[in-house]
Amino acid sequence: MIHNVFLATDGSRYAEGAARYSVWSAAAFDTKLIGCYVMDRKVLDGPFITRLSMMLGFTPAADFRAAAEPVLRSLGESALGFVGELCGEQGVELVKLILEGPVASTLVDAAKNSELMVIGRQGDHAEYEYDVLGNVADAVLRRSPRALMLAPADFEEPVGAVLLYDEPTAGGEALRYALALPEELPLTVLHTPELADKAAGELKSYGRSAELGLLEEPAAVTAARRDSAELVILGADTSHGHLVVDPRVQRAAHQSRSPLLISP
Repeated sequence: MIHNVFLATDGSRYAEGAARYSVWSAAAFDTKLIGCYVMDRKVLDGPFITRLSMMLGFTPAADFRAAAEPVLRSLGESALGFVGELCGEQGVELVKLILEGPVASTLVDAAKNSELMVIGRQGDHAEYEYDVLGNVADAVLRRSPRALMLAPADFEEPVGAVLLYDEPTAGGEALRYALALPEELPLTVLHTPELADKAAGELKSYGRSAELGLLEEPAAVTAARRDSAELVILGADTSHGHLVVDPRVQRAAHQSRSPLLISP
Protein backbone atom coordinates (compact mmCIF):
# COMPACT_ATOMS: atom_id res chain seq x y z
CA MET A 1 0.00 0.00 0.00
CA ILE A 2 2.81 2.44 0.89
CA HIS A 3 5.15 2.64 -2.12
CA ASN A 4 7.24 5.54 -0.86
CA VAL A 5 7.46 8.02 1.99
CA PHE A 6 8.08 11.72 1.30
CA LEU A 7 9.98 13.93 3.73
CA ALA A 8 9.72 17.72 3.74
CA THR A 9 12.74 19.25 5.46
CA ASP A 10 14.08 22.76 5.86
CA GLY A 11 17.23 21.71 7.69
CA SER A 12 16.20 23.30 10.99
CA ARG A 13 16.49 21.58 14.33
CA TYR A 14 12.71 21.33 14.29
CA ALA A 15 12.93 19.26 11.09
CA GLU A 16 15.24 16.73 12.71
CA GLY A 17 12.32 14.92 14.31
CA ALA A 18 10.54 14.77 10.96
CA ALA A 19 13.68 13.33 9.35
CA ARG A 20 13.93 10.61 11.96
CA TYR A 21 10.22 9.79 11.81
CA SER A 22 10.35 9.63 8.01
CA VAL A 23 13.24 7.16 8.07
CA TRP A 24 11.43 5.12 10.72
CA SER A 25 8.27 5.15 8.56
CA ALA A 26 10.13 4.10 5.41
CA ALA A 27 11.72 1.22 7.31
CA ALA A 28 8.39 0.25 8.91
CA PHE A 29 6.56 0.27 5.58
CA ASP A 30 9.58 -1.36 3.86
CA THR A 31 9.83 1.29 1.15
CA LYS A 32 12.08 4.07 -0.09
CA LEU A 33 12.24 7.65 1.19
CA ILE A 34 12.10 10.79 -0.94
CA GLY A 35 13.71 13.70 0.87
CA CYS A 36 12.83 17.19 -0.37
CA TYR A 37 14.23 20.63 0.43
CA VAL A 38 12.54 23.65 -1.17
CA MET A 39 14.47 26.86 -1.79
CA ASP A 40 11.88 29.42 -0.80
CA ARG A 41 11.04 31.73 -3.70
CA LYS A 42 10.05 34.42 -1.20
CA VAL A 43 13.66 34.52 -0.01
CA LEU A 44 15.05 34.69 -3.54
CA ASP A 45 12.54 36.98 -5.23
CA GLY A 46 10.44 38.66 -2.56
CA PRO A 47 9.83 42.43 -2.36
CA PHE A 48 11.81 42.62 0.87
CA ILE A 49 14.92 41.22 -0.83
CA THR A 50 14.45 43.60 -3.75
CA ARG A 51 14.36 46.58 -1.41
CA LEU A 52 17.23 45.26 0.70
CA SER A 53 19.37 44.70 -2.39
CA MET A 54 18.81 48.27 -3.50
CA MET A 55 19.64 49.60 -0.03
CA LEU A 56 22.89 47.62 0.00
CA GLY A 57 23.82 48.83 -3.46
CA PHE A 58 23.21 45.63 -5.40
CA THR A 59 21.89 46.62 -8.79
CA PRO A 60 20.01 44.90 -10.19
CA ALA A 61 18.44 42.92 -7.37
CA ALA A 62 19.17 39.70 -9.32
CA ASP A 63 22.75 40.03 -8.00
CA PHE A 64 21.42 39.17 -4.58
CA ARG A 65 19.61 36.14 -5.98
CA ALA A 66 22.80 34.95 -7.66
CA ALA A 67 24.56 35.09 -4.30
CA ALA A 68 21.69 33.66 -2.23
CA GLU A 69 20.76 30.69 -4.42
CA PRO A 70 24.00 28.70 -3.91
CA VAL A 71 23.76 29.34 -0.16
CA LEU A 72 20.21 27.95 -0.03
CA ARG A 73 21.23 25.00 -2.20
CA SER A 74 24.11 24.27 0.15
CA LEU A 75 21.70 24.33 3.10
CA GLY A 76 19.48 21.89 1.24
CA GLU A 77 22.38 19.56 0.51
CA SER A 78 23.39 19.67 4.16
CA ALA A 79 19.84 18.91 5.34
CA LEU A 80 19.51 15.99 2.94
CA GLY A 81 23.01 14.80 3.83
CA PHE A 82 21.82 14.37 7.42
CA VAL A 83 18.81 12.39 6.16
CA GLY A 84 21.16 10.27 4.07
CA GLU A 85 23.17 9.36 7.16
CA LEU A 86 19.99 8.26 8.95
CA CYS A 87 18.91 6.20 5.93
CA GLY A 88 22.31 4.53 5.77
CA GLU A 89 21.99 3.45 9.40
CA GLN A 90 18.57 1.88 8.74
CA GLY A 91 19.22 0.49 5.26
CA VAL A 92 16.60 2.76 3.67
CA GLU A 93 16.91 3.90 0.03
CA LEU A 94 16.90 7.70 -0.29
CA VAL A 95 16.04 9.88 -3.29
CA LYS A 96 17.08 13.53 -2.82
CA LEU A 97 15.20 16.51 -4.27
CA ILE A 98 16.14 20.19 -4.10
CA LEU A 99 13.41 22.33 -5.64
CA GLU A 100 12.60 26.01 -5.90
CA GLY A 101 9.23 27.69 -5.48
CA PRO A 102 6.56 28.62 -2.93
CA VAL A 103 7.30 26.13 -0.16
CA ALA A 104 3.90 24.62 0.69
CA SER A 105 2.53 24.28 -2.85
CA THR A 106 5.87 22.97 -4.16
CA LEU A 107 5.96 20.29 -1.46
CA VAL A 108 2.37 19.22 -2.11
CA ASP A 109 3.00 18.96 -5.85
CA ALA A 110 6.27 17.06 -5.40
CA ALA A 111 4.62 14.58 -3.03
CA LYS A 112 1.58 13.85 -5.23
CA ASN A 113 2.83 10.34 -6.10
CA SER A 114 3.75 9.46 -2.52
CA GLU A 115 1.34 7.74 -0.15
CA LEU A 116 2.68 9.46 2.96
CA MET A 117 4.33 12.84 3.55
CA VAL A 118 6.18 13.56 6.80
CA ILE A 119 6.69 17.16 7.89
CA GLY A 120 7.72 18.79 11.16
CA ARG A 121 5.03 20.53 13.17
CA GLN A 122 7.21 23.63 13.01
CA GLY A 123 10.15 24.73 10.92
CA ASP A 124 12.84 27.34 10.47
CA HIS A 125 10.73 30.23 11.83
CA ALA A 126 9.41 28.43 14.92
CA GLU A 127 10.99 30.97 17.28
CA TYR A 128 8.80 33.67 15.71
CA GLU A 129 5.54 31.70 15.71
CA TYR A 130 3.23 31.38 18.67
CA ASP A 131 1.18 28.45 17.47
CA VAL A 132 2.11 24.79 17.91
CA LEU A 133 1.68 24.26 14.17
CA GLY A 134 3.96 26.17 11.81
CA ASN A 135 2.73 28.12 8.81
CA VAL A 136 4.14 25.70 6.22
CA ALA A 137 2.86 22.62 8.03
CA ASP A 138 -0.59 24.17 8.32
CA ALA A 139 -0.63 25.13 4.62
CA VAL A 140 0.49 21.64 3.57
CA LEU A 141 -2.14 20.07 5.81
CA ARG A 142 -4.87 22.08 4.10
CA ARG A 143 -3.70 21.23 0.57
CA SER A 144 -2.41 17.67 0.72
CA PRO A 145 -4.42 14.96 -1.07
CA ARG A 146 -2.25 12.31 0.59
CA ALA A 147 -1.69 11.05 4.09
CA LEU A 148 0.35 13.45 6.19
CA MET A 149 2.36 12.79 9.34
CA LEU A 150 2.93 15.81 11.58
CA ALA A 151 6.11 15.05 13.49
CA PRO A 152 7.26 16.57 16.79
CA ALA A 153 10.77 17.99 17.05
CA ASP A 154 11.98 15.25 19.39
CA PHE A 155 11.99 11.70 18.06
CA GLU A 156 10.77 8.79 20.13
CA GLU A 157 10.69 5.44 18.38
CA PRO A 158 7.02 4.43 18.38
CA VAL A 159 6.21 1.57 20.73
CA GLY A 160 2.68 1.23 19.39
CA ALA A 161 0.05 2.77 17.14
CA VAL A 162 -3.44 3.93 18.05
CA LEU A 163 -6.21 4.49 15.54
CA LEU A 164 -8.96 6.94 16.47
CA TYR A 165 -11.94 5.37 14.66
CA ASP A 166 -14.61 8.04 14.95
CA GLU A 167 -15.83 8.39 11.35
CA PRO A 168 -17.25 5.51 9.24
CA THR A 169 -15.53 6.29 5.93
CA ALA A 170 -12.43 8.14 7.07
CA GLY A 171 -11.87 5.63 9.84
CA GLY A 172 -11.89 2.74 7.40
CA GLU A 173 -9.24 4.38 5.21
CA ALA A 174 -7.14 5.22 8.25
CA LEU A 175 -7.33 1.58 9.31
CA ARG A 176 -5.65 0.59 6.03
CA TYR A 177 -2.63 2.70 6.97
CA ALA A 178 -2.59 1.20 10.45
CA LEU A 179 -2.69 -2.32 9.05
CA ALA A 180 0.24 -1.60 6.73
CA LEU A 181 2.47 -1.13 9.79
CA PRO A 182 4.57 -4.10 10.97
CA GLU A 183 2.57 -6.65 12.93
CA GLU A 184 5.10 -6.50 15.75
CA LEU A 185 4.03 -2.92 16.43
CA PRO A 186 1.08 -3.20 18.82
CA LEU A 187 -2.11 -1.64 17.42
CA THR A 188 -4.98 -0.18 19.44
CA VAL A 189 -8.25 0.78 17.78
CA LEU A 190 -10.39 3.21 19.77
CA HIS A 191 -13.88 3.48 18.29
CA THR A 192 -17.11 5.27 19.00
CA PRO A 193 -19.96 3.06 20.32
CA GLU A 194 -21.80 3.05 16.97
CA LEU A 195 -18.68 1.88 15.11
CA ALA A 196 -17.79 -1.02 17.41
CA ASP A 197 -19.08 -3.77 15.11
CA LYS A 198 -17.61 -2.12 12.01
CA ALA A 199 -14.16 -1.81 13.57
CA ALA A 200 -14.18 -5.42 14.76
CA GLY A 201 -15.44 -6.64 11.40
CA GLU A 202 -12.78 -4.82 9.40
CA LEU A 203 -10.01 -6.08 11.64
CA LYS A 204 -11.31 -9.62 11.24
CA SER A 205 -11.47 -9.28 7.46
CA TYR A 206 -7.80 -8.29 7.40
CA GLY A 207 -6.84 -11.07 9.81
CA ARG A 208 -5.05 -8.62 12.07
CA SER A 209 -5.20 -8.61 15.83
CA ALA A 210 -5.57 -5.33 17.70
CA GLU A 211 -6.73 -4.13 21.07
CA LEU A 212 -10.22 -2.66 20.78
CA GLY A 213 -11.44 0.04 23.09
CA LEU A 214 -14.07 2.72 23.38
CA LEU A 215 -13.28 6.26 22.27
CA GLU A 216 -14.77 8.02 25.27
CA GLU A 217 -13.58 11.56 24.48
CA PRO A 218 -13.28 13.62 21.28
CA ALA A 219 -10.43 12.54 19.01
CA ALA A 220 -8.38 15.67 19.69
CA VAL A 221 -8.59 15.22 23.45
CA THR A 222 -7.66 11.56 23.16
CA ALA A 223 -4.74 12.39 20.84
CA ALA A 224 -3.44 14.91 23.38
CA ARG A 225 -3.63 12.35 26.19
CA ARG A 226 -1.85 9.49 24.41
CA ASP A 227 1.74 8.55 25.18
CA SER A 228 4.15 10.62 23.07
CA ALA A 229 5.84 7.35 22.04
CA GLU A 230 2.70 6.22 20.20
CA LEU A 231 1.85 6.90 16.58
CA VAL A 232 -1.67 8.36 16.50
CA ILE A 233 -3.70 7.77 13.30
CA LEU A 234 -6.79 9.77 12.38
CA GLY A 235 -8.88 9.68 9.20
CA ALA A 236 -9.91 12.83 7.33
CA ASP A 237 -12.45 13.45 4.57
CA THR A 238 -10.99 14.01 1.08
CA SER A 239 -14.22 14.64 -0.83
CA HIS A 240 -12.80 17.96 -2.10
CA GLY A 241 -9.59 16.39 -3.45
CA HIS A 242 -7.50 17.20 -0.37
CA LEU A 243 -7.50 16.55 3.35
CA VAL A 244 -10.48 18.39 4.78
CA VAL A 245 -9.31 20.17 7.91
CA ASP A 246 -12.55 20.12 9.84
CA PRO A 247 -12.57 21.12 13.54
CA ARG A 248 -11.78 17.58 14.76
CA VAL A 249 -8.73 17.30 12.49
CA GLN A 250 -7.59 20.84 13.26
CA ARG A 251 -7.82 20.33 17.02
CA ALA A 252 -6.00 17.00 16.84
CA ALA A 253 -3.25 18.55 14.70
CA HIS A 254 -2.75 21.33 17.24
CA GLN A 255 -3.09 19.29 20.43
CA SER A 256 -1.39 15.96 19.82
CA ARG A 257 2.00 15.47 21.49
CA SER A 258 2.61 12.31 19.47
CA PRO A 259 3.43 11.95 15.79
CA LEU A 260 0.03 12.29 14.15
CA LEU A 261 -0.74 10.51 10.88
CA ILE A 262 -3.77 12.06 9.16
CA SER A 263 -4.97 9.76 6.40
CA PRO A 264 -7.28 10.40 3.43
